[in-house]
Amino acid sequence: MYGYFEIQAKVGITKHMGGLEATKKLLELCQVDKSDQVLVVGSGNGVSAIKIHEFTGCQVTGIDLSQDMVERAREKHAPGIEFQVGDAENLNFAADSFDVVLSESVTGFTNKTRSIPEYYRVLKSGGYLGLNEVTWMYNPSSEIKDYYRRVMGINPDSRESWLSLLEEAGFKDINSLVRAINYRQQVVGDLELQSMDFFRIWGRFFRLYFKDPEYRRSVHRLSREALHMPRGFDRYFGYGLYVGRK
Repeated sequence: MYGYFEIQAKVGITKHMGGLEATKKLLELCQVDKSDQVLVVGSGNGVSAIKIHEFTGCQVTGIDLSQDMVERAREKHAPGIEFQVGDAENLNFAADSFDVVLSESVTGFTNKTRSIPEYYRVLKSGGYLGLNEVTWMYNPSSEIKDYYRRVMGINPDSRESWLSLLEEAGFKDINSLVRAINYRQQVVGDLELQSMDFFRIWGRFFRLYFKDPEYRRSVHRLSREALHMPRGFDRYFGYGLYVGRK
């Protein structure tokens, strides 16, 4: 049975909270410019990494744990950007390799006590880490926590927990910006992130749906779960932009 993100990876869907507007804000907070070497952890279908290069002119290396996603990203033949399979918890780069490390809606799915110290290790002295991650806005009930963990495969952290994780890894000058979800803007942002692949994504989805019984069962299971979403579920979480410096 495929999980939520495996279903997306198979067809090349990339999503993160706040869409490209959140990415732009993270670039601003990390002071990214064209001279920087930037590592994007969890680059997915490649659109965010490509946009980061377009917005700033920086050199980008994108890694993703999913071979399917890396293949989707490489299909775009983006100059100045390299995509490769990589594990956030065990980065295949030497220490002091990057000016900036960025990760959006990815680090929350890792063992954060392993991935965040890895980000610190590969950053140059004075380099920035920028995270965009799901964040509890209010203390949720056990029912809501269980639903999020069961359906999405993640248990979000509070703002205080994220800040503590960065501090424990050695980051300084840490700051954060936490925002509630604006659902209209989120839908627009999600569509922007699929814009280069929209028709291919849906073509892959329908091919898998009709040819792969396991994929079809997985889609049906998540659809059923969505019908039993706890009341008020969407009010409890938003997203946080977290920035620290090595």
